[in-house]
Amino acid sequence: MDDRIRLGSKHLDGPHVIAEIGQNHNGDIYHAIRLIQMAAAAGADFVKLQARDQWEEFTPERLAKPYNGRNSFGKTYGEHRAKLDLDNNDFAHIRQRHFYNENPAELFTTVCAVSRIKWLEESNFCELYKVASKDMRNETLIRELASTRKPLIISTGMAKSLHQVEDAMNWSNATQVILMHCVSKYPLPIEEANLSRIKTLRKEFGCPVGYSDHSAGVKAPVVAAIKYGAELIEVHVTSNRALPGTDHAASLEEPGLRQLCTWLKESKVMD
Repeated sequence: MDDRIRLGSKHLDGPHVIAEIGQNHNGDIYHAIRLIQMAAAAGADFVKLQARDQWEEFTPERLAKPYNGRNSFGKTYGEHRAKLDLDNNDFAHIRQRHFYNENPAELFTTVCAVSRIKWLEESNFCELYKVASKDMRNETLIRELASTRKPLIISTGMAKSLHQVEDAMNWSNATQVILMHCVSKYPLPIEEANLSRIKTLRKEFGCPVGYSDHSAGVKAPVVAAIKYGAELIEVHVTSNRALPGTDHAASLEEPGLRQLCTWLKESKVMD
């Protein structure tokens, strides 16, 4: 009997790579599709979007605040989010192209708002979900996602203690959980990656543990996978690290992603 942990269509039998599109599509669904294709061609096992709802996530006062600077896509924070966030129609189109292109990477999404779950489930958009670091204290969201009975990847970047991680595990209500060690800094200096926490999380909670990287390089993810046994490696991907937007500088372009995927696949063969 195959007792390996199944995650969507994949088995966790060594380091698998999640290519995080995030908002690096800059609000253009065709750019998102191209990034998904690039990530799959480079060898990523999973590709991930973000399902958001500005009206659920932020107060009217926050949305009305001016939002200026190189990384702004609107005069106010609300206009900025409206430009970047993909809606259900965008998701449907991306998913259709994903299957039409016979993309081998598995498509799924981080869910940042309860209001997005109903459509995602009715459309059978994906077979697993992720909870972002900023939402690991969001009990309502985690419980709603857990009610789908699909695997949850929970990022721990905002955890101030192991007790807070334990809360998130309890809210998941025995749903299969993969914890992701993460440091919420963009870009992350490699000396602050604190990779030994991967072992701590695995020891404390007895579940698979991965690493979500913001260092814009391949060294930390490779060390996380090989030395500390991270079973999932998540990296942001972009077509150009110089593009405007908050995440591009902490992302990998195609050559770096391809190198990472190659090294991790070789490490599985040599193990």
